Amino acid sequence: MLAYGIAMSEHSNSNYIEVAKVSEIGKGQMKHVEAGGKELVVANVDGKFYAIADRCGHMNARLSRGNIKDGVVTCPFHAAKFDITSGKKVGEPVLEIPQEMEPLPPNWQKYMGFVGQEMSFIKTYDQESYEVKVEGDSIKIKA
Repeated sequence: MLAYGIAMSEHSNSNYIEVAKVSEIGKGQMKHVEAGGKELVVANVDGKFYAIADRCGHMNARLSRGNIKDGVVTCPFHAAKFDITSGKKVGEPVLEIPQEMEPLPPNWQKYMGFVGQEMSFIKTYDQESYEVKVEGDSIKIKA
């Protein structure tokens, strides 16, 4: 039986890979791990652990380098947002230069305008999510 990302202990261990220790990921924290040839981010949301693909579905940045608040992971590169419990995209990337930023030289402004236009054509995809099982201090991901 699954309970929001945590598989209960009656499941077989044969398809699970240990990726971290409970003691390594405090509440409201995330950790980058690699398992089965995939990069994953494991997050602790109020004592429950979840795992999704760590590479952003927009520009491939590591989501684990971003932040998490209320179960939503924000990409550090363009601020795309993903629900850690499902991997679903819940916010589009921000493709604008913040107004509080110092003005760029004209050549850079032109370049950033071009980059922004091109980036607007890049789609942002949902993240793959993974079943998580906790046994004692061991966090395991279904392979």
